[in-house]
Amino acid sequence: MLTGLALGGLVTNTYFQAITHHWLNRTGFATRDLWYLRLGRMFSSALVTNGGRVFWEAILLVAIFVGAVEWISSWKRAAATFWGVHLLTLVLLALIITLSLHQLHTLGIEASEVARDVGPSAGYFACLGFLSARLRHPWNWFSGGVLFVFFIVALLLPATTRVNPRQEVSANLAHLLAFPLGWLSSGLGNKQ
Repeated sequence: MLTGLALGGLVTNTYFQAITHHWLNRTGFATRDLWYLRLGRMFSSALVTNGGRVFWEAILLVAIFVGAVEWISSWKRAAATFWGVHLLTLVLLALIITLSLHQLHTLGIEASEVARDVGPSAGYFACLGFLSARLRHPWNWFSGGVLFVFFIVALLLPATTRVNPRQEVSANLAHLLAFPLGWLSSGLGNKQ
């Protein structure tokens, strides 16, 4: 993942600069990409960030959360958690946005605008969920509950940190979906 992010940053020139609209449109994922079977964007979106500070945050959080899952379990489990939940989150996000299309349209928001995003955050927050679930009882439930409430609050707060507030809402919804999916995925298969 770190190598993929580094290459993505190199190709899109986002180590220190914000991603351009060209690269966002070329590598980002939007709801319509799923319906038009542009499935490669589901993968490319995880290997590119919004750039600058966000790129370095992604590198750090992937190293910590994905690396910790790899350390306590295996590289296969880390990859399955990251990519499995990332892909499932994008599908669920597309379904939620499609089902909410009428309500979004009445607010003047197009579904494709809400979901156009890049970044590995769904995958690394899934790994955070996995790690939370692997803590000893009752800390697994306590940490899972506290972090889940944090993701709910982040979704409900007004958008402030991104250039596009609609993109922030989409990302926060993805995080709210990915964290519990990662937490639940910890119980799948044999615990190592």
